Amino acid sequence: MRKMNNNSFLKSFALSLVLTICSLGTSAQQGISNTQRLLGHIITDSITNSGGAFGTAGTYSVGAVLTKSQLSSFAGCRVMGVRLAIAGSAYRTRTFIYKVDDEGVTPVAEQRQKLYDGWNNVFFNGDGYEIKGDEILFFGFDYVETDEMVAADQGGLCGFGEDLDGGFYYMRTGTKTTLYQITGIGRLCVQLIIDVSSLPLHDIDLTWLDTGFKYKQPGESIEGLAHFASVGREDVGSYKMGYQIDKQAPVYTEFNDSVKYGKVNDWKFNINLPNDIAVGMHRIVVFVSEVNGQPLPEKSKNDTMKVDFAVYNNMVSRDKAYLEVYTDQGSYYVPYLNDVIKKLQSSNNGQIMATVNVHRPGTALAIDAAAYLHELYAYELPSFTVNRAYFPGEDHVAYDMNYYLPILDADMNASIVGDMILQDYYSPAFASVELDACFNETTREISINAKGTLLPEAEAIYGEVALTLMLTENNVKGTQVVYNTLRQTTSTNKNYNHNNVLRTYLTSPIGDGLTAVNGSFDVDYKATVDEAWKVEDLTIVALLTKKVDAVTADNLLDVDVINANSLPMTESTGIRNVVKNSDTGNGAVYSLDGRRVSTSNMKPGMYIVAGKKIVVK
Repeated sequence: MRKMNNNSFLKSFALSLVLTICSLGTSAQQGISNTQRLLGHIITDSITNSGGAFGTAGTYSVGAVLTKSQLSSFAGCRVMGVRLAIAGSAYRTRTFIYKVDDEGVTPVAEQRQKLYDGWNNVFFNGDGYEIKGDEILFFGFDYVETDEMVAADQGGLCGFGEDLDGGFYYMRTGTKTTLYQITGIGRLCVQLIIDVSSLPLHDIDLTWLDTGFKYKQPGESIEGLAHFASVGREDVGSYKMGYQIDKQAPVYTEFNDSVKYGKVNDWKFNINLPNDIAVGMHRIVVFVSEVNGQPLPEKSKNDTMKVDFAVYNNMVSRDKAYLEVYTDQGSYYVPYLNDVIKKLQSSNNGQIMATVNVHRPGTALAIDAAAYLHELYAYELPSFTVNRAYFPGEDHVAYDMNYYLPILDADMNASIVGDMILQDYYSPAFASVELDACFNETTREISINAKGTLLPEAEAIYGEVALTLMLTENNVKGTQVVYNTLRQTTSTNKNYNHNNVLRTYLTSPIGDGLTAVNGSFDVDYKATVDEAWKVEDLTIVALLTKKVDAVTADNLLDVDVINANSLPMTESTGIRNVVKNSDTGNGAVYSLDGRRVSTSNMKPGMYIVAGKKIVVK
C-alpha cells in the first residue's frame, strides 16, 4: 500500500490513467435502470482476484479515485449509489463518497447496507450526489478484516486484472486524513452508479492528448495520439475527428466504426510540419467535429483539446539540467529521496545537474519567496521537477516517487531519476549562462557575474528572457522525520544533515528580465551573505526562464527552464575566488581558481587583487 499519487512517476512510460465507463450486459442484469450507467476504472463484471487482504485486522475505507478530468464529462449527472464486489461472508457496512482536496477528504454521501458474496448494488437515500465536474472523488466502502481472515490468509477484497498505477486507495485518518494506494489485487471491484438522463443522446469527449515534446523543428513529423470516449446516452455509429495548426485549414478524418458507450478509443494521427513554419510558438488543436453526421451538441469543453509547441532552427547545449525538489522535514519519504540525490551528485550525473531543495512553507528551512513553487508544483511531498518541464500525458509537471522510494533501493531509484535528468539535459536550449563570483570574508559581500548568449529563438519562443539567481547551502543541521525499517516506526532526527537548501534569491524569485546586446547578456549582482551560513557550503544556482509578471497555473507550461548552471563557493573545486581577511589591503594576488600567486611568477592572464579582477599582459 502506498501514499496517494495522482501521476505516473516513470517518465519514459508516460502512463495515462484513462477513465472507463462500464456498460456491460444489460441494465437489468446489473440491477440498474435504463437511465443509469456505471462509472469507474474497470470494464468488466468479472472478478479475477478474490480474497485480497491487508494482513492486519481492522476496518479499512477502500475505494477508487476519479479526477477532475475524468469527471468533467459527467457534470450535472447524479451519483445514485455504489456498485462493489466482496468475497466471503455477508456483513453490514458503509458505502461512501468523499471529495478530495489539499486539506484531505470530506464526506458528501454515505449509506449502510448488508453486503453479500459477489457484486452488490448500494443506493443512497434521496437524490444522491450531483457531479460538478471540477472535483476529485474518492468512493467505496468500509472493508472489515477480522482476526480469522488474517489467520486463514483469506480476505474479502475483490479485484480484476493487473494493478493500475493510481486509482485505488484506502483511507487512514490521523492528524490529517490521507489516502494510501492499494496494490497486489489488480483493479478493485468498485464503481459509481450514475443517472445519465441529463446527457445528450450521442456525444464524444476527448480524454487525453499527446503530441510529444514541446520543442520541434521545421519539417518534423509529429505522431499524435488522442483518447476519446462515447459519453452520450447511446452508442455512436460514425464520427469525424480533426486537427488544426494555428489558423491553417483544419484536417479531418472520418470514421464509420461504432463507438460503444463505455469504451475508450485511440486516434493516432500524423502531422507533418511545413518546412517554412516560423520559429516561435504554435498551437495544435484537436477536436471532435461530428457525431452520427451531426455537429456535436454544445455541452462540453472536452470536445476540444489543445497543446502549444515551439519551433526552432538553432540551439545551444545545456550547461546543466535543473533538479528542483519540493521537500518537507515532516515526511519520512524525504531521506529516501535525499539518498537518491546524493548518489546522482556523486556520479557522472552530478556534473550535469544543479539541485535546489525547496522546503514546505511554514517549516524551519522554508523561505517565503519560494512558497509559490509549492502552490503550483508540489501536489505531493516530496516531489520534483527536471527543468520544470512538462512530460506529455502526465497529470502534473512535478513527479512524486513515494511509491518507489521504500520499495526500490537507492541505486535503482537513482538510475530511474538519472535517466530523466539525462533526457532533459539533452533537450534543446536557446540561451546559455556562465557564472563567476568573488567573496570578501571581511565584509561577507559576494559579487556574482552572470553572462551568456541568447539565440534569436529565445526571443521568438519566450519573448523576454529572465535570469533567476539563488544561493543554496549544504550541511545544514535541522529536524527530519525518518523511518526505522526494523521497528517499522517513524521518529524525528533532530540533527539531520540537509543539503541543497534554498537560502535566498539574489534576483526576483521569478527572475529579472535580461536585455540582450548583440545576442548576449552580462550582468552583475552583489549581496551580503548571512553570518549563519557557511560560505564553503554555499552554491550559486542560475536559471533562465521566460519573463512573466507572475507564474500561474495558466502559464505554468511556458516557464520551463531554458538553461541552468551552478557555481559551488568552495576553494577545493577550484572555482571559488576568495579574498582572505589577512590579505585585504596587503596586495596579495590570487588566480581565478583561488590559489595564491607569487608576484614574481605571474604570467599573462586575469588575477584577483584585494577582491578586484586585474589583467596582466
